[in-house]
Order: sequence, then structure tokens, then C-alpha cells
Amino acid sequence: MQIQILVIEDVVQIRENLAELLTLNGYEVRTAEDGEKGIIEAKQWQPDLILCDIMMANLDGYQVLETIRTSPDMAHIPFIFLTAKSNMEDLREGMGLGADDYLTKPFLISDLLNAIESRLKRSQQQRVGLVPSTTHLRTIRGRDEKGYMLLKTEECLYFFTQKRGYFVWHPLGIFQLDMSLDTLTTKLDNKQFFRVNRHVILHRKSVRKYAYWDKGKYCLFIDIGGEPQEVTLAKARFRSFKEWLAG
Repeated sequence: MQIQILVIEDVVQIRENLAELLTLNGYEVRTAEDGEKGIIEAKQWQPDLILCDIMMANLDGYQVLETIRTSPDMAHIPFIFLTAKSNMEDLREGMGLGADDYLTKPFLISDLLNAIESRLKRSQQQRVGLVPSTTHLRTIRGRDEKGYMLLKTEECLYFFTQKRGYFVWHPLGIFQLDMSLDTLTTKLDNKQFFRVNRHVILHRKSVRKYAYWDKGKYCLFIDIGGEPQEVTLAKARFRSFKEWLAG
């Protein structure tokens, strides 16, 4: 069976050239002209690898990657950005959101084929258990007064509820979420995050110490961006908390 590659690229000539090149090298190829159609194609086809431009209409490459990485059925698919953007900040953003590789246009054919081969090989190793794999949520979309932003979950210290809304504290600020804490609990890495109560999820990096408080409750002393805060923990949850903290 041929290896299947999805190319998401809005420039017709580039899209057609890539499709022809990859077909000549033995791959089965499908294409999409923008991010929205690319996501639909990815869901229906489940390709072995995705090549995606960044600057596109409807949905840009970062939004496509967020959708892929937060979908249980597609999170495992290797994802390579193809873009004219080449500064280090853009590169770090793409890799931080879960991209597997990043090629700057114009690129050599050999570089493209080597990147594809490398990522497919690593994906195969993950499937047979030779390389650790994770299906945990790696990015989350937050909203503030400036609009939406993709946040790396490993940098999120404190998820909480407030006036029936869901929020996260991140070094860049406080963002409102479209995802409930119940859903987050099932998607976050439980080695790094702990559900304290109905209103709070903590990252282990935020915990400084704990102490018995009163009436069967414990007090957790946490550090959120240099600001000390206190969170109460029920006695019934304390044993689980200690085991998590020691893990």
C-alpha cells in the first residue's frame, strides 16, 4: 500500500508541483487549496503525513495544526510546515504547537524528501513502541481582549472557573477557554496536571508546599507568575494529591 500524503497549499503552481513530485517518488497524494478544505480532507482520508503552508485564507497553517493536534483521530499524523516565513520566532511557534518539521521556501527537493522520510520513520517507530508517543493535549486555544491565541499546555500553570466561565493563567496573561475543566481533565497529561476540585486544575510547577488547614481540608500554597495563592483541597483528595506530587 502506498504512503499517503496530504498537501495543503493555496498557491496553485506550488500545490501542483508538489503533488507531481511526490507522486513521481512513489507517494499517493491528495491536495487541498486552503486550511478549511485541508482539515476536511484529513478527517476523511487519514493520511500518513501532512505538508501544510502557513499563510492561507479561511484557516491558516497554525489553525490547521491546532485542529489536527487536538483531534484524537488525527493527533498522531506527522505534520510538516512549508512556508516563506523564516524568522526564529515563527519557527519556534510552529514547533511549539506540535509541528514535526519546518521547511522554508524555496527548499531543495532532497531536503523535502529527507524530511518526509525522517518523519515517517519516526512515526512508524512510535507505533511499534520504539519512541515514546503522547496523545495528551499539547496546545489549547485561549481568548483575551486581543483575540485568540494558541497556548502550549506545558506552560499553563492554573486552570480555573470564574462566573461560569473557564480560564487559564499563562505567562502571557489570563485567557478564557472554550473547553470545560471536565473535558480538560480527560485531555491533559495527568502526570503534570492535577484536578484539585471542581474549580481548579494545577500544573505541578505551580505547587510550592501544602499544610493541614481545618475541618478535614488541606491548603495548597501555589505560585502563579510570582504571585502566591492558596487553594483548598478536600481530605479525600489529599492521598491522590501526594501520590501525584511524588510521581
